[in-house]
Amino acid sequence: MIRVFKRYFSIRNSVYFLLENTLLLTFLLWGTAVGSFNTGVAWPYMIAVVLITEFALYCSELKLPAPRFSLMEFAKEHSLAILWWLLFLLLAYLVIPSSFAAWSPFWFKLALFPFLLIGLRLGYQLLVTLHRWDTTILIIGSAPVAGLLKNILFYDKSLGFRALHFRWDLTSPDTLAEEWARLSTIVAEHKIKKIVIALYERRGQLPVESLLNLRVQGVEVVDGASFYEEISGKILIHAVRPSNLIFGEGFSHLNFARIIKRGLDISLSSLGLVLAVPFFMILSILIKLDSKGPVFYRQERVGEKGKPFMLVKFRSMRHDAELRSGPVWARRDDPRVTRIGRFMRSKRLDEIPQLINVFKGEMSFVGPRPERAVFVDQLRRGIPFYSLRFSVKPGVTGWAQVKYRYGATEKDALEKLQYDLYYIKHLSFFLDITIIFETLRVIFSGKGVH
Repeated sequence: MIRVFKRYFSIRNSVYFLLENTLLLTFLLWGTAVGSFNTGVAWPYMIAVVLITEFALYCSELKLPAPRFSLMEFAKEHSLAILWWLLFLLLAYLVIPSSFAAWSPFWFKLALFPFLLIGLRLGYQLLVTLHRWDTTILIIGSAPVAGLLKNILFYDKSLGFRALHFRWDLTSPDTLAEEWARLSTIVAEHKIKKIVIALYERRGQLPVESLLNLRVQGVEVVDGASFYEEISGKILIHAVRPSNLIFGEGFSHLNFARIIKRGLDISLSSLGLVLAVPFFMILSILIKLDSKGPVFYRQERVGEKGKPFMLVKFRSMRHDAELRSGPVWARRDDPRVTRIGRFMRSKRLDEIPQLINVFKGEMSFVGPRPERAVFVDQLRRGIPFYSLRFSVKPGVTGWAQVKYRYGATEKDALEKLQYDLYYIKHLSFFLDITIIFETLRVIFSGKGVH
């Protein structure tokens, strides 16, 4: 895994991504230098085509790491991506028409472009299936995190890891040398480059000197919870020690970064409110026609540093939804949701009025989901580190929302908190942009956000 702007990426996928775009750009530029068209003029349009291609793949959920498909699924999904690609190209040409698009060699190359793309992706999927680029890692120990890691690496082959498990069963101090001999043999035979420590208790269990010798020989030795964080995008609360959160890296929110984030919030919310005027008018009429009750729904939520604020949304439920039941968790396919409310939720249109909360400084575009006070008190008592999520402003969208489903139980709240803590730990402009694009992709695909 490599780290870029506080995000972890698979080395294999990163190499392929660069190679794919380089080959696509080279293919488009092929022959341009000796043609009748000026190469200097061609560059911007060639790059635009490649960017549009990646955007079409991204919107079709074919971004790297690419999901594994059967041959039929592969053809179906990429055919749909090509249709999106053609639509985006047409829109780009209508917005920025160019004489370059009338040049016949350009259209000839563009017609062959999808075949090259599909060939590259098919070849890459074949290599992934055959494990040609997999890195063998060794998981030592039988703590719960070991099982979680094995499950992730077994089902997600796109990460590029093949996992071996070594239980490291010490019944007495005399077995330490025997276990180390077995471990050394495995490391040598399988050419292990990474060792993941997943023990219940390390004190007196690990051959520190021997592992240090492996470390200086180039074998990476990492903590199980830290490796889980890298590949899953969340912090495993029950496996992490408070000292790791205190003394480890991350959670460094510089004032300059906060100023930049607030400036973007003000700019984007101002622009968004102006552009949303037609939606306010149309949705207000539809909500009133669909069911009785007010257009807007106001509810107290807990914000940064535990301060309460009034959240504003378009009403998507019946106005008497909690009259009998009292406060309950929202859930997928909630029977309390109205017809227009279900549509608004699928497109997240019900959250447009939250731009007002963002403009006022009560929320940010990206951050943990703002929770109700009645649930916060309950979750604080049952979930460790829950109060850490109030160290930043809540968001209209967030890492947990794009990575996890609707939360309807305390267990779901725990899962979402693990994503929220990852976001807070690695807070950055790049991560915010990633989350915004993920949100737009899910909305664009019509599947709704979690």
